Amino acid sequence: MKILFRKIHRWLGLLMAIQIIAWMVSGLWFSLFPIEEIRGEHLTARPELLASSDGQADFADLAPPAFLREALDDHLDGPWTLESASLIRSGGRVFWRVAGELEGQQFTRLVGDAGVLPPLSAGAAERRARDLVPGPGVLRDVEWLESAGPDSEIRGRPLPVWKASFDQPESLNLYLDPWTGEILARRTDRWRVFDFLWMLHIMDFQSRDDFHHPLLQIAAFLGLVVALGGVALWVVTTSVFRRRRGVGG
Repeated sequence: MKILFRKIHRWLGLLMAIQIIAWMVSGLWFSLFPIEEIRGEHLTARPELLASSDGQADFADLAPPAFLREALDDHLDGPWTLESASLIRSGGRVFWRVAGELEGQQFTRLVGDAGVLPPLSAGAAERRARDLVPGPGVLRDVEWLESAGPDSEIRGRPLPVWKASFDQPESLNLYLDPWTGEILARRTDRWRVFDFLWMLHIMDFQSRDDFHHPLLQIAAFLGLVVALGGVALWVVTTSVFRRRRGVGG
């Protein structure tokens, strides 16, 4: 019986070795870098926040809240609901940032004294991307994305977006909201390594987002069996325990 148990443990351990190594390597890599660095947050400028000390001149030409509904009614085609409205600074000016829902889809818009700001042109998206990356950033190109595959860097995000690709720093890709110019996602070389290791870690080789699936559950159970089986084998084969058992007998 002991020989059979050893054989089962040996072959089960061999079967699980690759996945256990993947768990250990990915877990080690995850612990080496703060998640903020993996997301590339240190590579881009922080958003401009409004302080209570801001001068009244900043707000002189700002549309009053009552103007927001009229401006959005004229802009949006269909009934919409408001989720939030806040003041932000962009390009040295202050705007209302409005978030809401239209026909089941989320939207964000910037509203000023002249109404809803138009979407970013290619040139405006390029300027915005350069402003967001301080220092010696090397912008390669800017492109308009209307679709993305299941393995895309921007999977699961609302489209369309502007994609700004930098050679430096860290092969950074910025994905910008076409209406507000806000960063929707940052993708760097470190994030790409993280994404690959996360796929191995959760064993979701398609969407890379699902960690509630049978393959992972079975692998985790077998890994637990291998670990507990190794402990059991150590106990029954260690001379100290065998001597104690003999003395007790």
